[in-house]
Amino acid sequence: MSSALATVDTGFDPVRVAVESRDLISAAGVTHLLKTSPRVRVVQERTDAQVLLAVVNELCAQQAARLRAIGSSRIVVIAARVHDLTPSIAAQAGLANPLRRADVNAERLIKILVAGQSVQERSAVLNDRDLQLLRLLADGATIAEVAARLFCSERTVKYALHQLLERFGLRNRVHAVAWAIRSGLL
Repeated sequence: MSSALATVDTGFDPVRVAVESRDLISAAGVTHLLKTSPRVRVVQERTDAQVLLAVVNELCAQQAARLRAIGSSRIVVIAARVHDLTPSIAAQAGLANPLRRADVNAERLIKILVAGQSVQERSAVLNDRDLQLLRLLADGATIAEVAARLFCSERTVKYALHQLLERFGLRNRVHAVAWAIRSGLL
């Protein structure tokens, strides 16, 4: 009975994914996870892959440049540690923002690999201060009220908001709050 299920034509070709990681345990874990889905086929050679999935501890400029130089049309990066500079490092190399390893589950990873979302997806990489700012704005606080609650100047709040808007391609405060809610951050 199980062999009959295995031979059923699903009507689509699985996405060929090559997994790259210096950490053999992480590579084996991700490979095992992907092999459970009929929508993804793990391949050994990068040249055979439609997507390169790189699992790193922290994305540095040299790694980002090396990944981009590989020449794969789609590169998905999962990083254990993500900091404030990570989006700019990725952008300078022409990569999408890395996904935080803690935020990735099997369903989301397979969806990203199959649907091709990751190259354009803006990963939600926010520090505690950004989250506090967004929470206060979502509660209807003015810039002056946010500054008072965060113990900083209004100019600092405006600058932090500007940086947040620029980093994620958002238009205004309302757009930022809506984006955070849709992303599950608030």
